Amino acid sequence: MLLVNTSVVFICFGAALGVRFANGKANSIQRIVIERPAPTLPPAVASTLVVGGAGGDPSASTTVAPAAAPGRPVNFLVVGSDSRACIDPNAEDAGQFLANGDTGNQSDTIMVLRVEPATNQAAILSFPRDLFVKLAGSNRSAKINAAFAGGNASRLIQTIEQNFAVPIDHYVQIDFCAFKSIVDAVGGVKISFEYPTRDTHSGLYVPDAGCVSFDGTGALRYARSRYYEWSTNGGKSWVDDGTSDRGRIRRQQDFIKRVMRKAIDKGARRPQVAAKLLDATLKYVQFDSELRVNDLLDLASQLRNFDPATVRTFRIDGTDQIVGDEAVIRPLLNNAGTKQVLAIFRGEQSLVDATAPTTTIDPASATTLETVAAAATTVLPGEDNIGYLPPDDPNCR
Repeated sequence: MLLVNTSVVFICFGAALGVRFANGKANSIQRIVIERPAPTLPPAVASTLVVGGAGGDPSASTTVAPAAAPGRPVNFLVVGSDSRACIDPNAEDAGQFLANGDTGNQSDTIMVLRVEPATNQAAILSFPRDLFVKLAGSNRSAKINAAFAGGNASRLIQTIEQNFAVPIDHYVQIDFCAFKSIVDAVGGVKISFEYPTRDTHSGLYVPDAGCVSFDGTGALRYARSRYYEWSTNGGKSWVDDGTSDRGRIRRQQDFIKRVMRKAIDKGARRPQVAAKLLDATLKYVQFDSELRVNDLLDLASQLRNFDPATVRTFRIDGTDQIVGDEAVIRPLLNNAGTKQVLAIFRGEQSLVDATAPTTTIDPASATTLETVAAAATTVLPGEDNIGYLPPDDPNCR
């Protein structure tokens, strides 16, 4: 949900800010030390990671792999934490976040951002938080967001690598305030709604169709929406999107592109503008201890002509099941589409060569969980029409 900030941060760093400015901003970044045991990935994948601690001891823990060589693809694990630590209890929307004393610090959103400098391409792979996987370091299986319980980034990285064989080079963590700050910093984001829209759980409410400009608070309500509804008769009755987290992921991925485009339109490639965006964001963003600002500068310089509209978006999906008393999603790892997606993020296939297989089910009709799961088995996950998405109106940007 909160990946938006990270995307904009990458654009900001690519604005030829200069080493002095970049190093000065490095002191504002909160660092997280990531520990990992010796990789248990397939040899071809494990070879891309740093193995072993001091002296090359393979049994020792290490931090996230250091910066990749120039031109090599890089995977960033981006976690949207629902930490409420920065919420002002006197703010207008405080009750929405601080009810029952909940302080959050769970993973609201889990995504891998893959950047391929050689092809000037980028892609996002989303992991629904209800994915049922084996938790690293245990014999227990649970929802994937349980791996992040208490903010345990190391365990989440290990869980993703061990279940999906997707190597993680670096880690970025963002909270509610980072999301709100960057949306406000770019001057808000506009979305064109075909119908009155609401989500009674997240607080989203658009009473009339048309172009709506969201500030940080409104955008957060939109991005968190899992119970999305719209009305075709002026609010007399409401249609439930019915796709829960799957639909939310689709809207989040679209929102990322909108924010990136707005940042560029605002001048994020100019040093002065980029500096302001960084000032508004870095206070709330956390990086792994091995990720240096200059590494991001080098990476962004290779993506100088990057177009946000070309970002490919994918999703790990599966079948809906009940385990115990919980509704979970069991990953479809043997599905042809899922295999192709994972091949991209493992570095086995370039984004340029990735094409979607044909579908035998119209995803637009997938309004129930049963048909959503069926449609997900025949399309490249994430590149489908599951969940309602407001149109991208050129006159509403």
